[in-house]
Amino acid sequence: MRQAWSTVGLQSSHQQRLLALLFSGLLGLSVLSWPATSPWLLPAFLLLLPGFYGIAQWSQSSVPRFLTLSRSGELRWHADQWPAGKLVAGSVICRFGVWLRWQEQDGKQHQRWLFRDQISVENFRLLGRHCQQISWQHAD
Repeated sequence: MRQAWSTVGLQSSHQQRLLALLFSGLLGLSVLSWPATSPWLLPAFLLLLPGFYGIAQWSQSSVPRFLTLSRSGELRWHADQWPAGKLVAGSVICRFGVWLRWQEQDGKQHQRWLFRDQISVENFRLLGRHCQQISWQHAD
């Protein structure tokens, strides 16, 4: 019997950008609350703040554009940096996204957060069903 594979398309996330801005802003507020005894503190902060946001934007470009899932929970990312494997129990589905956990053939475990706005409604449900099915199969 041939396994059916489902394709899940991923988009860039506005939520991730918002979190990067929020983190940069909180970092900025903490730096500004330090005593102003160092004359280099404010210029360093002004240089670092866009850097943090730039790193967050750069990390967006490394997100694979899609992944495929089999009925048995096998997972393939269509990018070299994220290895293929099989979904394991412990994935979490919430209104903000999906925390995926999977394991390679050699036993090495991985986990990645997929924001809700990266996934279409249909694909979000599909991921939820797969994660829930794996959790039910491994429940003791």
